[in-house]
Amino acid sequence: MANAHEPQVTADTAAEAVREFNHATLPTPLARSGSLHYPGQAYSSVAAFKRMAQYLPQSFDQTSGFLTRLHLEGALTADYGLAADHVSDAKAALAEASRCADLLADALNRAHSALSPLGYSGEIED
Repeated sequence: MANAHEPQVTADTAAEAVREFNHATLPTPLARSGSLHYPGQAYSSVAAFKRMAQYLPQSFDQTSGFLTRLHLEGALTADYGLAADHVSDAKAALAEASRCADLLADALNRAHSALSPLGYSGEIED
């Protein structure tokens, strides 16, 4: 049984939280914006997604470092091909994901700033 603090469990929890956000904010015939009702909710949500994006490069770098250490220790095998090739491909993809996360964090920072001055002027008619 996996411990709640094991890396794969915490990563799965983060993914599940995003899925739950998507479900909660899905428009329905009774609520045009799901559970989003105020600009401040969007502002806070974008801020949280920005923080998550800012944390991702470190996560990817640490995962890449872990794979490198295992490879250098000779502790990896592969079902097909060379373990070294798979590690190299994974590290390249994680580096690309890190660059994408930096771009995502920058875009979310701009969205967060754009949401900052917005306020709510009255009742939402659903």
